[in-house]
Amino acid sequence: MTQETKRKKVKGLVVAVMALTSAFLFPAARAKDKPEDFTRIYQNTYDEVFQATEQTIERKGYSVIEKDKDKGTISSTTTNSHINLYVHVEVLNNTPETRVTIIPTYKGFKISSGAQREFAENFLTELQKVLSTYR
Repeated sequence: MTQETKRKKVKGLVVAVMALTSAFLFPAARAKDKPEDFTRIYQNTYDEVFQATEQTIERKGYSVIEKDKDKGTISSTTTNSHINLYVHVEVLNNTPETRVTIIPTYKGFKISSGAQREFAENFLTELQKVLSTYR
């Protein structure tokens, strides 16, 4: 094998490793991780949505681990502590529009996308029920 052939193979390997590393490290590059599946936009104020999120957590029987209203974050765990839940609430504009993103994890590891979707949809459905009582 010539030096030139070896260099080409090494360059190809370096490019491949860099591409795979980028795809793994940057969530937007991962096709299976779609945070929009776990995001909803509500026509309510930030305060209403944050409060309703807390009420939804209580209704579900979960425990709040940590919350920061200034940052719009709530960490929670299910009754059996198998699933941790991270919720991010943020204002989109003054119409009012507020976005809620939910990231469920199983004992510190990501659960399957189907299970995540089902868990998030159940939570977001309950959140909508709580918000409907505000009008």
